[in-house]
Amino acid sequence: MIRPLQEADRTASMALLAEAPHHNLYLLGNMVKLGFDRDFCEFWGDAADGKLRAVINRYMTGWTLYGREDADWPALMAVMDDYPVDAQRLQDNPGGIPSVLPLLRRYQAVAVDVEELMQLFPHDFRPVAAPTGVTVRRATMDDLPGLVHLYADAGAMTRTPAGVERPLRDARVWVGLAEGAIVAAALTNAEATTLAMVGGVYTEPAWRNRGIAQAVVSKLCDELIRDGLQPVLYWDTAAAGTVYRKLGFQRLGEWRSVRLTRRDSECHRGVFRDR
Repeated sequence: MIRPLQEADRTASMALLAEAPHHNLYLLGNMVKLGFDRDFCEFWGDAADGKLRAVINRYMTGWTLYGREDADWPALMAVMDDYPVDAQRLQDNPGGIPSVLPLLRRYQAVAVDVEELMQLFPHDFRPVAAPTGVTVRRATMDDLPGLVHLYADAGAMTRTPAGVERPLRDARVWVGLAEGAIVAAALTNAEATTLAMVGGVYTEPAWRNRGIAQAVVSKLCDELIRDGLQPVLYWDTAAAGTVYRKLGFQRLGEWRSVRLTRRDSECHRGVFRDR
């Protein structure tokens, strides 16, 4: 049975998600930080015989999910298909089945990115210092204009002003400054009880290949480890992988990120209803 989840479901939900905590970090982070009563962050669960088998989460236009093999996956995907706000992103690491994409009626994939998921243990951490002339520090709200400018045209890392402000308020952002301006940044996209997802790692093109991003990520990871959080991240370029391995990150698995678009109008009229 599929139903919305509430505060009373927290213990069971957290226990299920703890079966694969690194892949479920966004789910866990949203549940810990935001709870069950936000209009932009909602949870549904699939239960049978009183036991929770799967959890699905909508955060604005992005969806994440996790469940066991015996979960009612078609019904879970119907929640996403039938939701009135169009979905744009999907984290396709469902756990019990290889992928949920074949079960979607309303959406199809524009792009599927399979990236390497990595984790950093404290005993493996190899911190690095900032290059000469570069200051690395934790950002404050005073840095919002500079961060908005940095991420405004950052390719795959581009963020809206609201997307920049959110981690400044709710998580943490570290920056690298040179010649009085922010030229690099890294942040946490999600933080749970023992884990933190590092993301938003970006350097202005003119300042690349100088070790600035590596120093920024190093300072961020140092703070996370001191706060009792294990850094986790995923990447899709060889250069990024080299940076993270130098800091001590180790391979954990694969991370599937999907960009979605609606199927054509003919499909909406029912061609895919038999799936």
